[in-house]
Formats: sequence, structure tokens, C-alpha cells
Amino acid sequence: MDWIALVALRALINTLNTFPLDRRLRIVASIIRGVARVVPRFRKVALRNLEIALPEISPAERLVILEQSIESLARVFVDFARLALIDQAWIDQHVICPFLPRFEELKREHPEKGVLIATGHLGSFELVAHCAAIWGYPLSFIVRDFKLKRLDKWWRSIREAHGNRVISRKGAMRDVIRDLNLGRDVAILFDQNLTRKHAEFVDWFGVPAATTRAVGLAAVRTKAIVIVASIAAQPGEKYLVNMVECNFDSLYQDAALSPEAKIRRITQLCSLEYEKMIRKDPGQWFWMHRRWRTRPDPKAPSIY
Repeated sequence: MDWIALVALRALINTLNTFPLDRRLRIVASIIRGVARVVPRFRKVALRNLEIALPEISPAERLVILEQSIESLARVFVDFARLALIDQAWIDQHVICPFLPRFEELKREHPEKGVLIATGHLGSFELVAHCAAIWGYPLSFIVRDFKLKRLDKWWRSIREAHGNRVISRKGAMRDVIRDLNLGRDVAILFDQNLTRKHAEFVDWFGVPAATTRAVGLAAVRTKAIVIVASIAAQPGEKYLVNMVECNFDSLYQDAALSPEAKIRRITQLCSLEYEKMIRKDPGQWFWMHRRWRTRPDPKAPSIY
């Protein structure tokens, strides 16, 4: 089964990459729409999320954002399928990162410190790590391993091709802290629901959401420079990498705050910054995920 899945996926990707980009996007978007029709829960969850997060917009506007989100998800898959083909020349022509000079300055000023990047499923997030490595700043990042070992090894080889390092979720915090202390940059996806055991409840679009403690915990333990980052597709096959520097130096040094309070505050502040990015490009976030599934009160009725 493992070998069959790997061969099938590679054949699918190779076939997909033979088509022009616009056709690839249409094909994958059509597949996603088909899945959403077969599994109506995805559409229902997305519209409910939009109702919670953006109550001020009309039902018709929510449908427009849902359609944009499907197209954005199609681009995520298409971009991953061509990731091995994306080189420095392509990035120079298609990717804009206004923050890059400041990032380079931070690395020069603090060579002993890794930068902790809080990011999520806004736009083609795999492309951020790929670009960082080609720019000369390879990342370590946490992922969930596939159960199929051959498929996982192949997928990981694409992600790590230019010096990036994949960290398995099990026991990840030890590796995250080690890499940051060695001066290696680390990216953590922090915008999805978590089980109560591993979560910090912070406001997400004004509603408490179970959010990973990993960003706050790693920041407090290493006193890392923290950046919130996202990527958004632009007209003309361009991509804009958005980064916001979060200066937590005074918070790290505040003896009046407990480590738990610091973790919570960092998690909340990073969430607010990422929320701003989503509000700017709502059609490029992954709305079909049950972001508010875990409630602060385990006895509370489901939002969905």
C-alpha cells in the first residue's frame, strides 16, 4: 500500500506539472469542490467559521470568500507539486518580501540566536520555508508524519532539499529549543485547533480558541526573536511574504510575570498579528478547519 500510494502520487504530480499553471489550478480546484460536495461538512464548517470570525459580512460575501479559499487551497497543492522546480531565479521574479532586509539585519546582529517564526495556513505556506532556504536561511519546522513511511520519506525529501529540516511532532519541543539555541531558525504552524491538553485558550477573532503553546513556550525558554509570517498570492503569479517582528524583550525580563503568563501573552499577541493578516486576505486562509472545535468548557455545546 505504501509503495502504491507513493507511485500514484508521484505520477499524479508529474502529470499535473505538464499542464499550464492556470489549468493546473482549475483542475485541482474542481477536485476540491467535488470533495466538498461529497463531504458537505467542509462547506458547512467553513461558512460557520466565517459567520463567527466575520459576522459583519453578508451570507453572499461569505460564499465568495469560501470560493476564494477553495482556489487558494488549490494553489497550495499546485505550488507543492512544483516545489522541486522552484529555484532562485523563479523566486527573484515572483516572490516579494519587504521584510527580508530587516530579517538579514537581525541575523547579523544576533548570529547566536535562532528566529522563531509563527505562521499558519494562509496562502501557500510551504513556499515560505522553501524561499527562506534558498535565500540562505534554512528553517526547521514541525510537521505531522505520514503513516505511510515511503510516502513520508519522499515528501520530507522535497521539504528538506535546500537545507530545511523537518521536525516530527512527537518530542518536537526539545528539537525546537535546541535549534533555536544553536542559532537555527524555526517555524511553527500555530493557527489550528488543538486538544485541551496541549492548548492555550486565546482570542481568535474575538472567540477563545485552543491554540498551541509551542510558540510561547519556545520563546520564553530561549528568549528568541519572534516573527509572525504569512504569504499571499498576488495578481500576475506574484507572492507577497508578510512578516511582523514582535519584540518581547521587556516581557522576557518581567520578573512579575510567571512563565505561564508570558506564554499566554505571547500566544495571544502572535494570534492577533496573524488575525490581522487573515483579515487582509480572508480568501486565502483555510476556513474548512474546525478552528473552535475544542472549547474552554468541555461541557459546552459544539460551535459546529
